[in-house]
Amino acid sequence: MALPRGNALGSLRRLRSPAWAAVLPGAIVIGTFAPLGAYSFALGLLVLGVMVTPPLAIVAALGVVRGPRAAPLVLLIAAGALVTFAGGPSRELSATVLTALGALALGAALARLIPGRWVLVGFACMCALDVALLAMGAGKSSALVFARAAAHVPGPMFDQARLGRVALDYPDLVLSAALGGFVAGQQGQRSAAALVTILAAMCMLLAPAHAMWPATVPVAMTLIALRTFGLPRTVKPLVPEAQPAPAV
Repeated sequence: MALPRGNALGSLRRLRSPAWAAVLPGAIVIGTFAPLGAYSFALGLLVLGVMVTPPLAIVAALGVVRGPRAAPLVLLIAAGALVTFAGGPSRELSATVLTALGALALGAALARLIPGRWVLVGFACMCALDVALLAMGAGKSSALVFARAAAHVPGPMFDQARLGRVALDYPDLVLSAALGGFVAGQQGQRSAAALVTILAAMCMLLAPAHAMWPATVPVAMTLIALRTFGLPRTVKPLVPEAQPAPAV
């Protein structure tokens, strides 16, 4: 959330429409129910992730991450090499880096495509569906189908970010990246990143061991908090004070 530059992928603004807000809750619905009805769909999504994540990570490194492009490019190349040739924790961490960069590109794109007044609607619907489906047990059933399908895909998976026993699914990463894209270049960006981190850590501490918890909740709560306190605000450039005219 702290990485996107202001107006990243700004050329997508010409395609803006309220319909893009439906992508957020739609990703939860399709990702949960479609694999339950067709095992091949889960396998296809995993293969699609393997194919599109590296190009999306390149887009993120070149067009989304703020600051000099050399650093994210070096990180991208190193992660690509480790995920191809290394194993164990190094491969897992590298796959997580590539997955996060791919999600960053998609989130920045959605930030340009969804009109500002529809942002809260999309976030709230996605969060509500996430909570409801996990409470119903559908989310866990879908995760089991994806786990079975992953056994038939050789090489690294880019469907989630994983560090040890903690894992975040791809839609959760995209939602966080979208919020970062919405507040990029504004005063609320660092506050949003810090607040999401704190809320996510609290959720993990309070959640029962080995339980699936709705990772969309910290992001939605952060957006509500930012809107409540009037953030984000556009950063205004400093204007130098006018100098008095020299005396004649």
